[in-house]
Amino acid sequence: MDRGFIDDLHKYLSDKIGRRFFIIAPAASVLFLEDYIDKGKTKYYVLRIPYSIIEEIHNQGFTKIRQPASEMDVNDTVDAVGFDFIQTPKVECKYFISEKKGQLEIGKGSKECVIKIEKFESKVISRKPLHFANLETLSMVMFDYDFNGEVFDLDEVFYAEDLKKNEFEVRFAADKIQNQIMIIYMDIFGNEKREMKTLKDFKK
Repeated sequence: MDRGFIDDLHKYLSDKIGRRFFIIAPAASVLFLEDYIDKGKTKYYVLRIPYSIIEEIHNQGFTKIRQPASEMDVNDTVDAVGFDFIQTPKVECKYFISEKKGQLEIGKGSKECVIKIEKFESKVISRKPLHFANLETLSMVMFDYDFNGEVFDLDEVFYAEDLKKNEFEVRFAADKIQNQIMIIYMDIFGNEKREMKTLKDFKK
């Protein structure tokens, strides 16, 4: 599934659908990284399903699965099988440059990029509505500090448990950004919000 597929879909469906259209597809079949693609007045969201899940659900029932919020929780999801369809998390942040903060020094250089996460909300699509407090469903924030525009290469991860101790601030040395970075905000259900930033996006 590439952008051409979305173009063709919109060509035939644009006058029949509303503001949002959800596509469920195997993760490896989706050839673009965006969470959604805008076409006219419609956002085409892709709900990606890992092949491992497709294979396993033929053999056993679903169990609710949660992504780790700390390093100690990472292995808890190894034997779990299941998924929930969830809309892309809503994320609101402030991006700015700051002097290094003593106990949070990361890397070299006198300046740090700071991401202050102010809102993080997951909205579960299910028969039984689930409600969570702001920031409660944040699992982790992942970084590729030199994103090549095609493949996300994980450089660093910040878990929610640690971010909570730092008032949900992510800090890293400004000189880590070469061209552009990709930031992935993941919720406890494995759903992602992806953003690409350059150093210019961090206000001084």
